Amino acid sequence: MDSSSLISADELNGVLGREKLRVFDVRGTWQTPARALHDDYLAGHIPGAVFVDWTKQFLDQGQAVGLAPVCDQEAAAADFKSLGVNEGDLCILYDDYSHMLAGRVWWAMRHWGFENLRVLNGGWSHWKAQGFPVSTDVPNVPEGSFTPRLNSGLRVSLNELQERMAQACHMDARGPVSYAGKPEDPRTGHIPGALHVHFKELLDEDTGLFLESDALEKVFDRLAPEWRTRPVIASCGSGYAGTVPMLALSGLGVDSSLYDGSFSEWKQEPSRPVEQS
Repeated sequence: MDSSSLISADELNGVLGREKLRVFDVRGTWQTPARALHDDYLAGHIPGAVFVDWTKQFLDQGQAVGLAPVCDQEAAAADFKSLGVNEGDLCILYDDYSHMLAGRVWWAMRHWGFENLRVLNGGWSHWKAQGFPVSTDVPNVPEGSFTPRLNSGLRVSLNELQERMAQACHMDARGPVSYAGKPEDPRTGHIPGALHVHFKELLDEDTGLFLESDALEKVFDRLAPEWRTRPVIASCGSGYAGTVPMLALSGLGVDSSLYDGSFSEWKQEPSRPVEQS
């Protein structure tokens, strides 16, 4: 897949150690409890990588992780500073969770105006499978100076989703069980009109790499045929898996936005309808 939002393991290995390159390890899991995997980072990571705690950085700390929106500008400034991000840097993000945690930070950093970002295609597992170097050294990070500035087109609020639903191509990236819902629980299922684009359909099952562009187009044509003609809004359970189709679409030259609150926010109000299938 040819995408300015992705970088291959070969490409990253070729630029390691260059000035103004920042590599960030965003490994973690949603499995109970949702957590960042700092111990895994300490046991081995891409040389020069700095750890990003996805449960805290670029995330509003006033709510539980599953409901927390992207952080405000002041908190974003503090996170850019602590991670050593400067104007003109190239930032590479990777995880070991189907790109959704790295994708979330990729989206959040872009939401706050930082554009020179790539996500490592295939993540940590693919990096190791290719035999590229691993380090246990924890780098010293000088403070960064990047000043965040809002890029409002990347985030859709609840009210904006309701206003745009009829005109948008809304993709729900969750798995089939979550999307379908449980008949015994009327507050499970999906937002009316949301099309099921399971994030795993966009990845090669064996390698974890994104499908090539022609294969991605066929998946989107099959699951969400209006992706070519309508503005795309992605969602999921809490605003993480939805960034995987956003990454895929970016490689096809299609801009999209994320309903940050996703189904976790939508279902909170009983008067908002829910569909099951």
